Amino acid sequence: MRTEKIAINFGGFYESIHDSRIDNMIEAYGGDEYPEYNDWENIDFKKTFKSYIEAYCNGLSNFIKSEYNIDMDFKDLELESPKYYNYSTDTILTDIPKNQIKELNSLMIKDALFLEFLEERVKSGSGYISFYTYETALANKNNILIVYILEFICDKFNEVMDFYDFEIHLKEKAVA
Repeated sequence: MRTEKIAINFGGFYESIHDSRIDNMIEAYGGDEYPEYNDWENIDFKKTFKSYIEAYCNGLSNFIKSEYNIDMDFKDLELESPKYYNYSTDTILTDIPKNQIKELNSLMIKDALFLEFLEERVKSGSGYISFYTYETALANKNNILIVYILEFICDKFNEVMDFYDFEIHLKEKAVA
Protein backbone atom coordinates (compact mmCIF):
# COMPACT_ATOMS: atom_id res chain seq x y z
CA MET A 1 0.00 0.00 0.00
CA ARG A 2 1.50 3.33 -1.09
CA THR A 3 1.50 6.14 1.43
CA GLU A 4 2.31 9.84 1.59
CA LYS A 5 4.06 11.62 4.47
CA ILE A 6 1.61 14.30 5.63
CA ALA A 7 1.84 16.98 8.34
CA ILE A 8 -1.21 17.32 10.56
CA ASN A 9 -1.68 20.82 11.98
CA PHE A 10 -3.53 19.79 15.14
CA GLY A 11 -2.85 22.96 17.14
CA GLY A 12 0.48 21.98 18.67
CA PHE A 13 1.42 21.87 22.33
CA TYR A 14 2.79 25.33 23.01
CA GLU A 15 0.20 27.41 24.88
CA SER A 16 -2.64 25.35 23.39
CA ILE A 17 -5.66 23.38 24.46
CA HIS A 18 -3.55 20.22 24.19
CA ASP A 19 -0.85 21.57 26.51
CA SER A 20 -3.48 22.61 29.04
CA ARG A 21 -5.19 19.23 28.96
CA ILE A 22 -1.92 17.38 29.50
CA ASP A 23 -1.08 19.63 32.47
CA ASN A 24 -4.56 19.14 33.94
CA MET A 25 -4.37 15.36 33.59
CA ILE A 26 -0.93 15.17 35.19
CA GLU A 27 -2.06 17.36 38.08
CA ALA A 28 -5.14 15.17 38.53
CA TYR A 29 -2.91 12.10 39.03
CA GLY A 30 -1.03 13.70 41.94
CA GLY A 31 -1.74 13.17 45.60
CA ASP A 32 -1.28 10.14 47.83
CA GLU A 33 -2.40 7.56 45.27
CA TYR A 34 0.17 8.51 42.59
CA PRO A 35 2.95 10.44 44.36
CA GLU A 36 5.27 10.14 41.34
CA TYR A 37 3.07 12.70 39.57
CA ASN A 38 3.63 15.29 42.31
CA ASP A 39 7.15 15.97 41.06
CA TRP A 40 7.04 17.49 37.56
CA GLU A 41 10.73 16.71 37.13
CA ASN A 42 9.82 12.99 36.95
CA ILE A 43 7.46 13.51 34.02
CA ASP A 44 8.88 12.32 30.70
CA PHE A 45 7.24 14.85 28.40
CA LYS A 46 8.71 13.29 25.26
CA LYS A 47 6.89 10.04 26.08
CA THR A 48 3.82 11.98 27.16
CA PHE A 49 3.62 13.88 23.87
CA LYS A 50 4.21 10.67 21.89
CA SER A 51 1.43 8.95 23.79
CA TYR A 52 -0.83 11.96 23.32
CA ILE A 53 -0.38 12.11 19.53
CA GLU A 54 -1.03 8.36 19.28
CA ALA A 55 -4.29 8.73 21.19
CA TYR A 56 -5.12 11.93 19.30
CA CYS A 57 -4.69 10.30 15.88
CA ASN A 58 -6.71 7.27 16.97
CA GLY A 59 -9.52 9.60 18.04
CA LEU A 60 -9.15 11.67 14.86
CA SER A 61 -9.43 8.53 12.74
CA ASN A 62 -12.64 7.55 14.58
CA PHE A 63 -13.98 11.09 14.17
CA ILE A 64 -13.33 11.05 10.40
CA LYS A 65 -15.06 7.68 10.14
CA SER A 66 -18.12 8.89 12.05
CA GLU A 67 -18.38 12.31 10.38
CA TYR A 68 -17.33 11.49 6.80
CA ASN A 69 -17.59 7.67 6.61
CA ILE A 70 -13.97 7.38 5.47
CA ASP A 71 -11.33 5.15 7.05
CA MET A 72 -8.07 7.01 7.74
CA ASP A 73 -4.99 5.11 8.84
CA PHE A 74 -2.33 7.29 10.45
CA LYS A 75 0.95 5.33 10.55
CA ASP A 76 4.50 6.03 11.76
CA LEU A 77 3.56 9.04 13.86
CA GLU A 78 6.24 11.58 14.68
CA LEU A 79 6.01 14.87 16.51
CA GLU A 80 7.78 17.66 14.69
CA SER A 81 8.50 20.61 16.95
CA PRO A 82 9.99 23.91 15.82
CA LYS A 83 13.15 25.23 17.44
CA TYR A 84 11.27 28.44 18.26
CA TYR A 85 7.50 28.82 18.57
CA ASN A 86 7.27 32.40 17.29
CA TYR A 87 6.55 31.37 13.66
CA SER A 88 5.06 27.90 13.87
CA THR A 89 3.98 25.19 16.28
CA ASP A 90 4.14 21.42 16.62
CA THR A 91 2.77 19.20 13.86
CA ILE A 92 2.23 15.47 13.63
CA LEU A 93 4.00 13.79 10.74
CA THR A 94 2.29 10.62 9.58
CA ASP A 95 2.06 8.26 6.64
CA ILE A 96 -1.42 8.02 5.14
CA PRO A 97 -2.43 5.62 2.35
CA LYS A 98 -2.79 7.48 -0.95
CA ASN A 99 -6.21 6.00 -1.68
CA GLN A 100 -7.54 7.35 1.65
CA ILE A 101 -6.12 10.80 0.89
CA LYS A 102 -7.76 10.77 -2.52
CA GLU A 103 -11.11 9.69 -1.07
CA LEU A 104 -11.12 12.41 1.60
CA ASN A 105 -9.95 15.07 -0.89
CA SER A 106 -12.76 14.13 -3.30
CA LEU A 107 -15.36 14.44 -0.57
CA MET A 108 -14.10 17.66 0.99
CA ILE A 109 -13.80 19.70 -2.23
CA LYS A 110 -17.62 19.53 -2.30
CA ASP A 111 -17.98 20.75 1.32
CA ALA A 112 -18.97 24.45 1.39
CA LEU A 113 -17.68 24.99 4.95
CA PHE A 114 -14.30 23.51 4.09
CA LEU A 115 -14.06 25.60 0.91
CA GLU A 116 -14.79 28.73 2.95
CA PHE A 117 -12.10 27.70 5.46
CA LEU A 118 -9.61 27.05 2.66
CA GLU A 119 -10.27 30.41 1.04
CA GLU A 120 -9.54 32.17 4.36
CA ARG A 121 -6.43 30.07 5.10
CA VAL A 122 -4.74 30.87 1.78
CA LYS A 123 -5.65 34.55 1.77
CA SER A 124 -2.67 36.90 2.04
CA GLY A 125 -3.04 39.84 4.39
CA SER A 126 -1.13 42.49 6.26
CA GLY A 127 2.19 40.96 7.29
CA TYR A 128 1.39 37.58 5.74
CA ILE A 129 1.86 36.29 2.22
CA SER A 130 0.34 32.87 1.61
CA PHE A 131 2.55 30.39 -0.20
CA TYR A 132 -0.50 28.85 -1.90
CA THR A 133 -3.42 30.41 -3.74
CA TYR A 134 -6.92 29.02 -3.44
CA GLU A 135 -6.65 27.57 -6.94
CA THR A 136 -3.24 26.00 -6.25
CA ALA A 137 -4.48 24.42 -3.03
CA LEU A 138 -7.52 22.96 -4.81
CA ALA A 139 -5.27 21.71 -7.61
CA ASN A 140 -3.44 19.83 -4.82
CA LYS A 141 0.08 20.97 -5.70
CA ASN A 142 2.58 19.18 -3.45
CA ASN A 143 -0.26 17.29 -1.73
CA ILE A 144 -1.21 20.48 0.12
CA LEU A 145 -4.97 19.96 -0.07
CA ILE A 146 -4.97 17.11 2.47
CA VAL A 147 -2.96 19.28 4.89
CA TYR A 148 -5.67 21.95 4.83
CA ILE A 149 -8.42 19.33 5.02
CA LEU A 150 -6.89 17.71 8.09
CA GLU A 151 -6.41 21.11 9.73
CA PHE A 152 -10.10 21.87 9.12
CA ILE A 153 -11.14 18.51 10.55
CA CYS A 154 -8.77 18.86 13.54
CA ASP A 155 -10.37 22.20 14.38
CA LYS A 156 -13.76 20.48 14.51
CA PHE A 157 -12.38 17.45 16.36
CA ASN A 158 -10.63 19.61 18.99
CA GLU A 159 -14.01 21.06 19.95
CA VAL A 160 -15.70 17.71 20.59
CA MET A 161 -13.05 15.12 21.40
CA ASP A 162 -13.34 12.93 24.45
CA PHE A 163 -10.13 12.83 26.47
CA TYR A 164 -10.82 9.74 28.56
CA ASP A 165 -8.57 7.58 26.36
CA PHE A 166 -5.87 10.22 26.59
CA GLU A 167 -5.86 9.99 30.36
CA ILE A 168 -5.29 6.24 30.26
CA HIS A 169 -2.42 6.56 27.78
CA LEU A 170 -0.79 9.45 29.63
CA LYS A 171 -1.09 7.78 33.01
CA GLU A 172 0.72 4.70 31.74
CA LYS A 173 3.56 6.55 29.98
CA ALA A 174 4.13 9.95 31.55
CA VAL A 175 6.43 9.08 34.44
CA ALA A 176 10.11 8.48 33.72
